[in-house]
Amino acid sequence: MKKITALTALSAAALAIPSIAEVAPEDREISYRYSSYQEEDAPRERVFQGSLERYSIDVHQIGFRTPIGDSWYLASELQYETMSGASPTQTYKNDEGDSVLLMSGASINEERIDFKIAPKKYFKDGTAGGLIAYSTENDYESIALGLDGTLEIYDKHTTLIGSLSFSDDTLSPTDPDISDARAAADGEKRKSFSMYEGISQVLNKYSVLQVGIGYTKLSGYLSDPYKFFDLRPDSREQLTLSAQHKQFINVLDGAAIISNYRYYNDDWGVSSHTLDVKWSQQFDISHYRIIASPLLRYYTQTRADFYSLQQTPPVDQLNSSDSRLSTYGAITFGFTSELKFSQWSLHLDWQQYYSREDLALFEASDDETPALVNFSTFTAGVDYKF
Repeated sequence: MKKITALTALSAAALAIPSIAEVAPEDREISYRYSSYQEEDAPRERVFQGSLERYSIDVHQIGFRTPIGDSWYLASELQYETMSGASPTQTYKNDEGDSVLLMSGASINEERIDFKIAPKKYFKDGTAGGLIAYSTENDYESIALGLDGTLEIYDKHTTLIGSLSFSDDTLSPTDPDISDARAAADGEKRKSFSMYEGISQVLNKYSVLQVGIGYTKLSGYLSDPYKFFDLRPDSREQLTLSAQHKQFINVLDGAAIISNYRYYNDDWGVSSHTLDVKWSQQFDISHYRIIASPLLRYYTQTRADFYSLQQTPPVDQLNSSDSRLSTYGAITFGFTSELKFSQWSLHLDWQQYYSREDLALFEASDDETPALVNFSTFTAGVDYKF
């Protein structure tokens, strides 16, 4: 089943701040990335049954980008992902008031293939692009379409940014005869619609600010058929407000400090704040250029209205013990790095993520959430322009 993991987010293409006028790239480029995502084992003292071993994910990505004519650019990507490990099926409070974690008994082994193609047209004062994406795995199939564009105004010091996307997903849980939840989800649909509007402003020759607002509507089967007593609403509306500031600094061969803030709120009762800071330092050594970027991120969220640790909730009551819907906080630290020489670029990235109930900034709870995950990610890659 399609899983929203940190690795997925880390490997997704980010919307860059256009600090100067965008120009159609002239080089062809081929790239390869290998990413590894490893979760820490579940806490033995809180696991009532099932395996302690959690997800391990390996991802291989091959990308190819090429200009078409004088003003078109085509980007494509093929991704192959393998995953194994056990997953939480329920968290509940026992008679002693302790939080107990149930894990799936057998290791899950899955494969996923993603393909994306994104053409972009460059105009004198902006861009217009599209996206077609297809993803398939043993129990999930997804088709997505997207549009995006930019418009530069006021002598190209201000850039208006917009995007729309739509996805249509089909669920087909493994072994649907095992439970009523899996049988009920078999063949169900899940749809999403997202839009983003933003503005990027060059403040001066050293500083750029971007702010934006995003909206997403999810509908269809939104419960998790692999969890016990998991019944969620059939729609979810999400709102995000974001801001990013880039400050260029004359240190050594050039540096930039990049600060991001994101506020999130939805109609399930979840709200969150994310703040991260990255220092990007450039070193020019002979024919080589090194860009090293340490980063630090803090995240906090409140729980969903129907999050519960009841062992046996009423059958028709909205309920979920999914730790991702609980109150918690998380800290991430790591670095990204790039070595450029001639037509080659080498990449090496690493991040470590920790989450705990007592790291939450708002609505902290005394309830333990043993299904919260700690994980590390590692990415290595190479680009070649020709």
